[in-house]
Amino acid sequence: MPQVASADRRATWLGAATAVVAASLLTVLAASLESTVNGPGRRTVAEPLLWAVGGGLGLAIGAVAASWPTRRAGSGALAALIGAGALLVLVVAAYNNTDLRFEDQLVGTLIVVVVPAYLGAVICGAVAANVARLAGGHRRSPASGNSSAI
Repeated sequence: MPQVASADRRATWLGAATAVVAASLLTVLAASLESTVNGPGRRTVAEPLLWAVGGGLGLAIGAVAASWPTRRAGSGALAALIGAGALLVLVVAAYNNTDLRFEDQLVGTLIVVVVPAYLGAVICGAVAANVARLAGGHRRSPASGNSSAI
């Protein structure tokens, strides 16, 4: 098992908490903007797609919050995965379409809403980790003896 500094673990969990909260808030905000986006009498954009955009932005914020201080893309991916679980529960509970069986609704939500949002967040986290490495140099772990202050 690789050694992970406690500061990296804290940053990962902080990013995960940020992903959960931001994804939840932005999903609710996107759902409330549905009438503004679609207009009266028209349904141009489906509600779950708006929820995917809001949730994806929240997951990306959490992934960046975890990847930037740790300079590791894996931290951002883990934070986004935890946030994606919360997003899945929120969207399945909020959509609650009685025309679909629960299994169909769960799989559809996972494929249409959560997976694309998660993949986008992982890409944002990887970009943030690479930019942080370029901007601040690669931080060495305290176990190697050559640690630098952030």
